[in-house]
Amino acid sequence: MLPFLKKHRPTLEEIEEIRTNRTEGIRRVIAVFGIIFLVLVSFLVSMLVLTPLLELYALKQEKEHVEYLLSQKRKEEEEAHNRFRWTADPEYFENLARDRANMAMEDETIIRRPAEPEPDEGASPQQQRRD
Repeated sequence: MLPFLKKHRPTLEEIEEIRTNRTEGIRRVIAVFGIIFLVLVSFLVSMLVLTPLLELYALKQEKEHVEYLLSQKRKEEEEAHNRFRWTADPEYFENLARDRANMAMEDETIIRRPAEPEPDEGASPQQQRRD
């Protein structure tokens, strides 16, 4: 036989070393894939959990804002309703007209307090009190 056609047969130690190297390589690859898998799973879980939480937080903020606007509008509605109630009352118009025109009904006496004099602008507050 020709020497270059002769196959080299590995010994048992060489075969064991090859198997050990392959096993170590496969273990490293499995460890790397395990870490990558855990990172992907944790990312997906965080996306599935955090996204609804963030949406919930945004909805709570929006709800508080809308409730604040609703309370403001209710106050405005109550003020408008009170103004309407007073303006729809005929006694209100009668009293307003009588007061502005200085008129009285028969057998009615109007009593008014005298107007307070305007304080002098140059006088001190103590002098204004004495007057």
